[in-house]
Amino acid sequence: MIEIHGLLMRYKKIHEVLNIRELVFETGKSYGLVGHNGAGKTTLFKCITNIICDYQGTIAIDGVVVKDHNDVLSNVGIVLDGISVYRNRTGWFNIDYFSGLRGVDNRERAQRLAQELELHHALDHKVSTYSYGMQKKLILLIALLSSPKVLILDEPFRGLDIETVKWFKSYLKQLTDHGLTLLISSHVQNDLEELCEEVFVINRGKIVDHIDLTVEKRKLIRVVDTSDNRAFIQLLDNAHFAYELVDDGKIKVDIGHASWSDIYNKLQQDNIEILELSKIKILEDKLN
Repeated sequence: MIEIHGLLMRYKKIHEVLNIRELVFETGKSYGLVGHNGAGKTTLFKCITNIICDYQGTIAIDGVVVKDHNDVLSNVGIVLDGISVYRNRTGWFNIDYFSGLRGVDNRERAQRLAQELELHHALDHKVSTYSYGMQKKLILLIALLSSPKVLILDEPFRGLDIETVKWFKSYLKQLTDHGLTLLISSHVQNDLEELCEEVFVINRGKIVDHIDLTVEKRKLIRVVDTSDNRAFIQLLDNAHFAYELVDDGKIKVDIGHASWSDIYNKLQQDNIEILELSKIKILEDKLN
């Protein structure tokens, strides 16, 4: 469990970067963090992992204050957007060096992960010869090698090919199913909807909203388009059935509502055809 209390950080002691009164990430759950560039996502991740420690307040992992006991971070893996490795050294050197700092020595697992990431052919080459995507794969491999209990990912899929993203998402789901605590930021809302149970919205260093995706996914909100939307809306009004108009003239309704079957039957009686019945993108709907 990660507990944050009274976190306050100012740049040059003037400009407020983070101001989070209380935030808790429970063990074994997956969390997303969304916000515009400069909102404070990366800074928060750096504070949690002691990369930045010039802040007020406390951050604790399983009750241990990170500032006072840096060793608690041995169970935390982190991949920051823009993080670098030793470019003038080989992939294997970087794997051995960074895993050695954590007391990990498992070349067999490293080789297996490298094959999964299609990076094994390049590990004997200097990182300076790698593409951006290959460097990102190497950093992911190093973060995963120690089998962390907490994994913090900042824009992890940027620069990766489609097949690697697909594999990595599947791998993350396996890890979270087995108790990994996942914190991830991404500008691609679909990534968060696929991987996360809860999402926090950060703006100007403050948590301004919280979305429980587990609850939202249980709802049956759909966007409906029919052969006669005007008549459909009139039907909904007459039945006092809640709805919302979408920009393109379609109608958003909850088909899980007890009265939906009556509405559906009435549509059939009036020969109104349903042309589209599509799921909404939860985060897009909530954040826009």
